Amino acid sequence: MHGDGEGAGTGAEDGFGFGTGGAYEARGLPRAWLPDVGPEDEDPLDGTVTGLDVPEATAAEVTGVLVRLLGTTAPVGSPDPEALLIARVFVVDEHPSAARWSEGERRSVAGLAAALVARRGEEGVEALVRELRGTARGDG
Repeated sequence: MHGDGEGAGTGAEDGFGFGTGGAYEARGLPRAWLPDVGPEDEDPLDGTVTGLDVPEATAAEVTGVLVRLLGTTAPVGSPDPEALLIARVFVVDEHPSAARWSEGERRSVAGLAAALVARRGEEGVEALVRELRGTARGDG
């Protein structure tokens, strides 16, 4: 598929194929959404980090960092819905280890990350990333 429209069409050649019985084949979608990427390309993003650029960690490790960043004032009540959405999308879902966390761990990390976002905004997420990188190096 090319950004100039070359190769545009319908069916499997554009990444939007249908399997047996008309079942939609989603495996072609991400590649189809990238401009100027052909099926012959092994890694169209050339190793570019697409998630949160931090080392793998357990949910407990991430929770520990979040608690340190939040300080002595623990979050009270339910997190702000907008901050929770931001935390889920940009922190939890993008963490390289999140797929191995339980749903309860994901909720817990998201709640603490939402409190951090509500208090410190983008600066809070940047501080979290710095701390997670430092912890992996042994700085934290």
